[in-house]
Amino acid sequence: MELAHQRDFDEVLKRFEAWWECRVIDRPPVTIAVRREKPPAEMPQKAHGSLRERWLDTEYALDCFEAGLDGAVFLAETIPSFMPNVGPELYATLFGCELEFSPGTSWSIPIVKSCREMLGLKPNFDNVYWNAIRRATDLSLERGDGKWITAMPDLHPNGDLLASLRDPQELCLDYADDIESVREALEHFDPFFPAIFDDLWDRIAAKGQPGTTWTPYLHAGRAYVPSCDFICMISEEMFRRTILPSLVKEMRFLERSIFHLDGPGALRHLDALLEQPELDGLQWVYGAGNGPASRWVKVYQRAQAAGKCIQLCAEDADDALAVAEHLKPEGVWFCIGGAYSLDEAKGLLDRVERWSAGRRA
Repeated sequence: MELAHQRDFDEVLKRFEAWWECRVIDRPPVTIAVRREKPPAEMPQKAHGSLRERWLDTEYALDCFEAGLDGAVFLAETIPSFMPNVGPELYATLFGCELEFSPGTSWSIPIVKSCREMLGLKPNFDNVYWNAIRRATDLSLERGDGKWITAMPDLHPNGDLLASLRDPQELCLDYADDIESVREALEHFDPFFPAIFDDLWDRIAAKGQPGTTWTPYLHAGRAYVPSCDFICMISEEMFRRTILPSLVKEMRFLERSIFHLDGPGALRHLDALLEQPELDGLQWVYGAGNGPASRWVKVYQRAQAAGKCIQLCAEDADDALAVAEHLKPEGVWFCIGGAYSLDEAKGLLDRVERWSAGRRA
């Protein structure tokens, strides 16, 4: 497969496949932003009657994305990809939630008064939000052929779905008052995930493209980022009893999975996640004000000791290399913050390759 904006795409895919398996070909994958060689083209301008109208305007979103590619440089494992998007609670719209939009995100409007009310809900694929994502996926695959990769959208099933339908605070009360209803609701929704995922993935796979999403990995098959941001609100015992079994079912369905562990409040669940043989990798997001990554070396070491690959989200090049000194190269993917000149970025790739060769010697 060739991309106009990423000439080394086949090598990029090989490095990612090795990363999933905790192997290294020549060096670990590196995702890094290179400053533009020329100013970007003028962005499309269009008047919308509302934020909702703007968010659902698929053609406009793709026009803006394609214009942004002008002058962009994609080095190493940095790939051009377009992700159809109406916000992080898209999944809940399949079960009846409406979305409220702001300029930067959207959120669902809860529709149930208890977890037990959820037991009759089934997915409705013919709703305005899911149809917008379907259309954006199809249009991106058509317009981006040979130019970019079309990504899976942000999906939040399991506990985050319950929080969207119920409201996070109310779901916490359900955990205290009727935890069995939470477990039953999760079990009710679990069987729907494969069909929901494949409704979009089948479109991408049919075009011969590998999988990716907002976390810009690659895999030539079903791969995703299982997650549950709500888990920072519950105990280890509650997590194991309710949400973890749902996550394991998702991982078993996928060929590759990397868990999105969000914030220090979620770290209490790290051991439970690392125990799962179905899980391939860990994305640790320490959050604003909790960096740099070098503060969290032990988290990365625990993941490597459990045989998981890791996405190392570092604040800058120095931070990334400071963490690397405590890790083995196999299964490390460097996602380096900041923006660099082309020469600076190439120099960093050389440093990563030398580090990798030295640690593997």
